[in-house]
Amino acid sequence: MGVSESVGAAARAFVRTLDEDQSQTALLPFDEAERRTWAYWPTSRRGVPLSALDRPQTKAAHRLLAALMPLPAYARVVTIMGLEEVLDRLEGYPGDRRHSGDYWMTMFGQPGAEMWGVRFEGHHVSIHASFCGGDARLTPLFLGANPARIDDGGHPVVAPLAPEEELGFELLHALTTDERAAAVVADEAPKDIVTRNLPRLDPPPTLGREGLPLSVLRASAAACATALLDVYLGRFPPGVLRPDARNATFAWAGASEPGEGHYYRIAGPRLLIELDNTQNGANHVHTVVRDPAADFGDDVLRAHHQQAHPAM
Repeated sequence: MGVSESVGAAARAFVRTLDEDQSQTALLPFDEAERRTWAYWPTSRRGVPLSALDRPQTKAAHRLLAALMPLPAYARVVTIMGLEEVLDRLEGYPGDRRHSGDYWMTMFGQPGAEMWGVRFEGHHVSIHASFCGGDARLTPLFLGANPARIDDGGHPVVAPLAPEEELGFELLHALTTDERAAAVVADEAPKDIVTRNLPRLDPPPTLGREGLPLSVLRASAAACATALLDVYLGRFPPGVLRPDARNATFAWAGASEPGEGHYYRIAGPRLLIELDNTQNGANHVHTVVRDPAADFGDDVLRAHHQQAHPAM
């Protein structure tokens, strides 16, 4: 069973658990504006929140989420969701703004239709799957964590995005002096990912300098770059059309060691990866994977429309 079929089956199983009112809330038209409306901070969303679901419905929602991504990515997501309760404690329980049920499932169109989509979103999680004629896209895909890391006696208790951070530093430190001079584009990191929640990247915002082409890397630096790309592209299950790292560059801004604000991006015509860790004493991390030409399934939808309605 391909990813479109497996996700479609899980989506239909989830929809069957909903009552009429929940279905009307969770199922929206395949609408361009709403599909591109996304946020990675606590806010009201369209769809149905996990907090409004009973146990069988919640399990069906999680099975749909698990069908969208490999196990390591799914484990990251549920860990990030649990961190909302930790963050609530760290902030002194100021109200009910932060809770692990504040994550929302939204369908666009009917699951399994020629064109349909699903969004799963809440604080530090924003996942968008678009399906068209058997093809599947899964960008934008945002994951963050606050706190990014919790230690106990110097040993990590939880750090859901540690590989993304650690491999980024390993790549930076594996560069030669000249390569590092090309890759480091600013002494201070931006306060957040530069692309924020833009609905389209045409073109993506820049850092002023592109950075270092990945194609020039050799030996340990090339191996680090490959490992870093594998972590991000490993968020996508087999069968999903993945972003393409060809002609990509690596750019770094900010501190060269953990504990101080830092940022990096890997950018090419068909790939945009960003990591920013500057807030809360550099213990609050944001990451995103995007495809400037195919976010929200733009490329497969465009091809479908051209085939269905060829120019006269």
